[in-house]
Amino acid sequence: MKKIIKVLLGLLVGVGSGLLIGFGLFALTNDGGVSAFFEKLASINVLEVLLLIGLMILWLVVSAVLQIVIHEGGHLVAGLLMGYRFVSFRVFSLTLVRQEGRFRFRRFSIGGTGGQCLMAPPDKPIDQIDTRWYNLGGVLANVLVSGAALTLFLVCDLPMWAGTWMVMMTIIGVIYALLNGWPMKVGGIGNDGYNLVHLEKNPDDKRLLIQMLDCNARIQEGQLPKDLPEEYFEPQGEIDWGDGLQVNWQMMVVARMENLHQWDEVYKLLSDGIKARGKMPDLFWMETACEMVFVCLAIGRKDEAQRLYTPSLQNYVKTYSRTQSSKQRIAFAVELLMMDRRDEASQILDTLKNNRHKYLLQGEVEMDIELMETLLHFH
Repeated sequence: MKKIIKVLLGLLVGVGSGLLIGFGLFALTNDGGVSAFFEKLASINVLEVLLLIGLMILWLVVSAVLQIVIHEGGHLVAGLLMGYRFVSFRVFSLTLVRQEGRFRFRRFSIGGTGGQCLMAPPDKPIDQIDTRWYNLGGVLANVLVSGAALTLFLVCDLPMWAGTWMVMMTIIGVIYALLNGWPMKVGGIGNDGYNLVHLEKNPDDKRLLIQMLDCNARIQEGQLPKDLPEEYFEPQGEIDWGDGLQVNWQMMVVARMENLHQWDEVYKLLSDGIKARGKMPDLFWMETACEMVFVCLAIGRKDEAQRLYTPSLQNYVKTYSRTQSSKQRIAFAVELLMMDRRDEASQILDTLKNNRHKYLLQGEVEMDIELMETLLHFH
């Protein structure tokens, strides 16, 4: 709520400053000069100005949320047309999923994203699966809706409230289209435009993306990481820790190794990731550090875990523990093996068991519970 208030105050200051600049330009470009400026200022109906500012802020917020829905909806429509299967549709942390033939709402969040539409790839050879339209769908949806809003504003005689809304929908839609469509990396992670170009030039990364989408769908439907197709996990070449897709796939490899209790292998893999901090996107390094804390505690490297479990990482775990069972697992291991608080650890485990069906990734939840029970049994 504090962040929202700050944003709204910032918008008020920005709009107010814009009005003052506008009137200043009026004074400089008219014969009346400064006196005309103050006369114009005195004639302003303050209530009308405040109403207009409030309306602009309202439509700014509404348009921002709607354009997120439209963007993710564009991915959904494009994916369905290309043969993909619906998996989940998220706006902020509210996520629509289909489980056991029924649509349900779950909570899930990922740092740096306002929404996400995930789909399972069609059952075809990888070279026949189209990823271009899947990536382009969101941008095209923003552009089309912005164009429609601008047309309505220019052609129709709209009341002030509707005209203001159409202007905001146009502006926000164009901003979203540019931020997502112009190829670039944000925080080390490629946007839709970057992925579109990158995947066409890098078939190995396209394969990883298709595998990731398939694995995500399977885990969401309850399959454990250890039961994922073995051919996906055949040894690969050297990992590029600066490539977001490759690093994201390594997190899936880590989950499978943990599920199989391959502690030596997963420790070595995570150690390589920790050393590559300068290359890795911040989000993925935080995920790597979280898993390294867990593995270090599981194999008795308590001092190493304590060094990694900094206040910033603690805050990261706390923030996402409400929507990700893996963060509950980290918190459990810290309580049990770092803080020596068995009762608190047991409470975390019991809470996760009681709420297991509320989480998005059901296979991950089952794996996390199994790992927590194993640690509790041996300690």
